[in-house]
Formats: sequence, C-alpha cells, structure tokens
Amino acid sequence: SSGAVRREGKGMGEHERAISSSSDDEVDVPTRKRGLRGMLLQYMLYDAFVRPQSWAFAPLNNEARERHWREAIQRVCGETSGAVYVISNASELPSVPIFAASVIRDEGLASRFVNILEPRRPIAAALRACLKENNLDGLARVFPSSAAVFQPNRKAAEDAPGAVGKVLLVPGVEDIATLGSALEDLKDAYDNLLAAEAKVLPQSVSICAVGLTVPAQTDLVRAPLGNVSGFDLSPFNKFRGEAPVDLIRLRDIKSHAVTKVANMTNISLEEMNAVGELLRSSAFDAFELEMEVTSDGEITAIALWTECTMFDKVHSGGADQPSRRQMLSFLPKPLSVVEGSTVRLKGRYDASTGHFTIASSECSPDNSQTNSVVSMSVERWHFPMINDERRNSAYNRAIKVLRGQRVVDIGGGSGLLAMMAARAGAEQVVTVERVGDMAECASRVLEANGFGGKVSVVHGSSLNLKVPDLGFKGGLQPTVVLSEVLDDGLLGEGVIPTVAHARRELATPNAMVIPAAAKVWAMVVNMPPQPEPIIMPSSSSPKDSPARRWAAYDTLRPPEVKKYTSVRLDRVKFMPLTEPFPVFGFDFDAPLDDPSSVADYCREQAVQVNSIAAGCANAVVFWFTLTLNRSGETDGLADICTYPAMTEKCGASGSSRCWNQALQFVKPTIVGRAGTTLTVPCAHSPTRMTFGDIMT
Repeated sequence: SSGAVRREGKGMGEHERAISSSSDDEVDVPTRKRGLRGMLLQYMLYDAFVRPQSWAFAPLNNEARERHWREAIQRVCGETSGAVYVISNASELPSVPIFAASVIRDEGLASRFVNILEPRRPIAAALRACLKENNLDGLARVFPSSAAVFQPNRKAAEDAPGAVGKVLLVPGVEDIATLGSALEDLKDAYDNLLAAEAKVLPQSVSICAVGLTVPAQTDLVRAPLGNVSGFDLSPFNKFRGEAPVDLIRLRDIKSHAVTKVANMTNISLEEMNAVGELLRSSAFDAFELEMEVTSDGEITAIALWTECTMFDKVHSGGADQPSRRQMLSFLPKPLSVVEGSTVRLKGRYDASTGHFTIASSECSPDNSQTNSVVSMSVERWHFPMINDERRNSAYNRAIKVLRGQRVVDIGGGSGLLAMMAARAGAEQVVTVERVGDMAECASRVLEANGFGGKVSVVHGSSLNLKVPDLGFKGGLQPTVVLSEVLDDGLLGEGVIPTVAHARRELATPNAMVIPAAAKVWAMVVNMPPQPEPIIMPSSSSPKDSPARRWAAYDTLRPPEVKKYTSVRLDRVKFMPLTEPFPVFGFDFDAPLDDPSSVADYCREQAVQVNSIAAGCANAVVFWFTLTLNRSGETDGLADICTYPAMTEKCGASGSSRCWNQALQFVKPTIVGRAGTTLTVPCAHSPTRMTFGDIMT
C-alpha cells in the first residue's frame, strides 16, 4: 500500500528495506563489526527503551486471560482456515503467540502457521527460544518486523509460513497504554498482510472512563502536593507537570468515583474502514466526553481503560483485571461537581506517548498540556515519600531535639527534613542534594516557607564534599548528620558509605546520626506464580507449574531483579513458612573505631530458623525497622517498621507505607513439615542485601 511504502522509504536504503520486509527470518545478513563504544550504546538503548519492566511479566500468569484467548482462538481457527498473525506490543511479553500455537496443536485444528511480528530483536530471540522449549517451533515463525513493513508471500500456500493472513490477533488493544499504537498496527496489517475476509481478535474494543477524586497518598500517583507536616510543599508540584498521566492499578490506590462509568468510544476491529476512518479523523486525537455525576465533590482525575470483546465474552482492562494498569489522567485543575449534573470534558490523544490528556470544557485541549518540561531525573516515588505522614511524624519527633545544633541534611530532596530541623531551633541547617533540578526546587520550597535565610542548599554528592563546601559559619563542622537515603532493602541507596563519609570527612567526631540504627527482618515464604508485577524466574516455580513454559524470558529480566525487587506483600499471594526473624543490625552511629562504621562494611552469616508450615520455600521477603534517635529510645522500640503488618512482631512503635518490602527468589526447597530447621545464608555489601539458597 502507499502508506506502507511511505514508511519504508523514509530513512531506509534498499538493502534495509529488503531485509525488513522479508518473510524469511532466517536470512543471514552481513553486519558491520561494532566497537566497544557501539556495543555499550546499544546495550544502554536496549536497557532504556526495550528491556521489559515488571508489568510486562504480569500477564504471563493470568489464567483467566489465557482462558479467554484460548477459547476465542479455538473458535476462530475452527471457523477460518489459513495463516494466523500476531502483532506484538510493548506493554507485555509475547504470550498470545504461545496460546495460539498450542491451541492449534492440542485441539487438532487444521494445519497452519502462527506468524509473529516482533520488531524488538532481543524479545524476538527470546520468543523463538520460548517456542522451541515448548515444542511449538514447527508451528510458528517469528519475524523481526512490524506490520508497517512486513510483506507476506502472496504466492505461498495458506498453510505455509509468511502466507497472506486470514486471522489476526492484536493483544495490544487490551492495554490502554498501547491502544493507539495497536490500532496503527491493525491499520497497517489491513493494508499489507491480511486477506479481505480476515478475522480479527479481539473483534471490538471500547474505551471506558470514570471521574475520580484522587487525594495525596503513599502510592505512586502524582496527586497535587499541598500542606505537608505544616509546610507548603506546592512548589514541588513542578515535578508533576500541569496534567500528569500515571499508569496505575486503580485497586491499589485511594480514590473515590464521583461519576458513572462512561463509554468513550466503541471500535469495531473487524471493519478496516472503521479503524482507518478513526485514525484519519480528529475524533481520536481530540474528543469530547460526557459524564453523569453521582455525588457532590471534585473530579481531580479521569481513569481510562479498555474492554475487549471476543465473541460473546468481554475481557476488561479495568480495576478488576490484576495484570493490567489503568491510565490516570489528572485534570489541570480540580473540577467541582454536583450530584445529578452532567460534566463535559475535552480530551486529546498524544500518539508520541500513548497518553490521553483531559481538561474541562472551558479549557482548550492544548491548555491541558504541560507548558514546562518535567524533569525526568525526579522519580515518582518522591511523591508517596513526601506524603507519608507516618514517616514524617517519626522524623519530626526525632528532629525536635536538635535545638542549637548544626545540621547537615544529606539527600535533602524537597527540603522537608531540613525545614523540620530549622523549625526545631537548629542553629544552622545545610541540605545537600545531588540532583540539580531537585536542589533548585528545594530552594523554592524553603523560600515559600520562610526558611530561605535559615537553610542553605548545596548541589552535589555529599561523597565529593569537604567541610568548607558546606558553608557553615566560621568553617565549623556539623554536629548532626541527618539523612533518609534508604531503599526498600535498606542499603540500596548507599546509606552505609554516605553516613561513613559524612561522619569522617564532614561532621564532628561525636556527631549525632539520624537515623541512628536499623535492623533487617526476613521471612522464608512460598510465592506462587501469579498475575502480578513480580518478575519471578521460572527456576523458582515448581517443576510442574505452567509458569515453567516462560523460562526463555528469564534472560529479559532487569539486572537488579536478579538480586531483589520491590513488592507490596498485602497485594500478592504468598504463604509464610517461617516467622519473621532478624538478619542484620546496623548501628549508623557506632564508634568511629568500630568496623561497622566504615564505608565498605560487609558481613555474611547463616541464620537458622524453624519452619511454621510445610511447603515449597522459593523466596525470602525482607524489610527493616528504623531507630531514628537514641535520645528518644526509652522503651526499646524502633520508630518505624516498613512492613506495617509486622510492626508489633518486629518491636516497632510505628510503621510506614512509603517503602515497599523487598523480595528475592531462591532455588525451590521442599519443607516437609512444620518444625523443620532451615538454614538461610545471608550477606550484605555496603549497598545490597542478598540471600542464598535455603537448606534443610
């Protein structure tokens, strides 16, 4: 088609066009040798733009979704002969091709090939390996191409690889984040590779929307910040933009629906003209949305998702779907609404991001776009951290004793802890922030709260600073080292080397350290495969588990996940096999001649613990308790436990929600009965906790 020719011709030579449109993925193409710099650049680009993240793994173990797809594939292939095509998408690892090939094999359907268009070459390679490991490579062919450039072999028999398509599977329309690109792929498929009578699954897709009130909270949503612990943090909203769009699972956040669910549009995917007309018209790029209000309140955001129809069943991507996130599009300004009224909103689809942005009818859709660049160096987790009132209150209580002290606040972020110190009567406060945009914003926050002349901001890494760089009056040293450089596994943000350097190179020898101490706690658990953003290696699942078929995708796991990853234990299924047990204690304020006070502090040990149940031990979950200030430690309790359900068992007086728990998978070990002694190898480097395989 002319559209396909335009795409191929732009920026491509004849050799590249020939290769990219070939229906034979086994062609050997001479490649230019790459130097070390080229290889490094390619790896960085892959890691940034191609490597799948945790949510791409979630649909692999969604049994309900698999059942819907298998039933629909069996029916459509029973009614239609000829080649099947599957268009891959960026939001998930390819599972539908495996479903299709196995249904054709196992249900005795007419012989045909499943042709998979997967332009991401590392994922195409993993998919080939997955097909081979599942004995499906004789039924499927992977083409490292897209529907825009692939050309079928129009002379091939209908049961040959690369033949004209009679059935097309488009899983990308299930995810609101990839809907637009999936519709573009569908249009290209109609233009380039499908027969006129081809069948498409899903057969139709609807976009659903609901108006929500979304308050500030300790989940990863960029709700507007206001008053936090008595301070105005609104200048920090520059990092959310005017109308941010977050991908979040609605059931995981605090929100309140103030409208009925509205059907924004319904698209028939089996009508080529309907898809092309939608993409060519402005109805998709700019649209209007009417919503019926069900209660008085404010609409701060619109949640959107898709619902896909396959024959007589609807597969929803809404809040009840565990392996999908919904799109949360914040309005530029909250919209006050009254029960029984109808609100009219304007929206715009941005093809470059896949986002739908929405504004009230009084605003132009252009005005709903952010008019300033939002810094990508400030990650979303800053918002739940700032909003964690439990964490803030615990720090505030510890900081209240700092009257007359000189305080260096390391990793100062928004400046919140520094302002607490100044409010408590500290003589002088210097906050150190490595990220330039954050340091600039901290200065604005301090000015807005009247602390511009009381708290100084130093941009840089504390590890590179000397005493004169801090600018304390008279060149004096700080008497307090204040920080909160703690990840879900405690050590990942470098608290050990950061505090060790500050105590030796910046502060007075007897400086107070906040936090003063921490303790890591752990549990041995059985974590089954499930449709959650848990990147579980296949080797950690039982040998007879269906999850084993995805072993080829283990090579695509992000590098950090091979050590540990983050998880909210109250949102996943697991079975504890032990009670919580202490692993390592850390005294950040230990005497400077103590080995634990050095920057390269490392330990390892084997902890023995009794099981409380029988099961397959395949993971260790861990978290930490935090003692902020020794002077307030009168009852022997820690101030914060980062796993709220275990606050009492771990000897803490309070908890926090801004940290998740940490999860590390290990080689499965069968625990035959309760009371079995388990040996858990534990170790830590200055920046990482690790656990070895469990022994009985």
